[in-house]
Amino acid sequence: MPIVTNGSCRIYWRGDGDTTLPALVLGNSLGTDHALWDPMLQALMKSFYVVRYDMRGHGGSEAPQGDYSLAQLTDDAQAVIAAARLSSYDYWGISLGGMVGMELAARKPPGLRRVVLSNTSAEFDAGIWDTRMAALKQGGMPAIIDGVIGRFFTPDFVAKNTIELKRVRNTSLSLAAHGYAGCCAAIRDMDLYPRLANIQVPALVVVGDSDLSTPLARGQALVERIKGAKLVMVPSAHIPPTEIPEQYLQTVLPFLKA
Repeated sequence: MPIVTNGSCRIYWRGDGDTTLPALVLGNSLGTDHALWDPMLQALMKSFYVVRYDMRGHGGSEAPQGDYSLAQLTDDAQAVIAAARLSSYDYWGISLGGMVGMELAARKPPGLRRVVLSNTSAEFDAGIWDTRMAALKQGGMPAIIDGVIGRFFTPDFVAKNTIELKRVRNTSLSLAAHGYAGCCAAIRDMDLYPRLANIQVPALVVVGDSDLSTPLARGQALVERIKGAKLVMVPSAHIPPTEIPEQYLQTVLPFLKA
């Protein structure tokens, strides 16, 4: 099992596909793990060597006690990139993964070619996250799961209760509440707006037309501050790789292959 250690935290990662193809690093949303990308993995491997990992507090990665910071989460991503020995790569992040992508690109690391910032934001009202963290402390993941799923997906998709939706739900329920809360703190405490002017690689901002968590206005705010960034919309809520994998892939691939 590929493991890299950042500080004292062990981070799980994996590489899939042909290592001679261009590398693509994928960053997950809060409450999911690397399997979020499974519906698109086979198609992605036709063009890329795909590197996925689990955020600290999620999946096969460790969940240290206490609050995490976006800087720590980005350090974790860079540790994975180094462990995978990627000298050149694209980064595609969704939600929290997109926040990591913004901080990563703002650091101007060597080898980063372009970034996809999907269903994400540069800042949030801290009260949202304090409330969620309080609920986690009181009742664990079951206390918040219905609200999370209701914001992840459109009502129609939730009503279908597909096996894909159940996988996401089960993944969220399997997480240690303190690890999820640690990532909530990272989102609560971040303010990426001052960092966005440092991003100099091509950037694509993706917004779901039914996304309640990161609606169009949040995507537009990123495009206004990242030089040359482009914005596209997809017909989904917050987690398009589960809800509309084929449409999502076809929306992003032209940017990655340009």
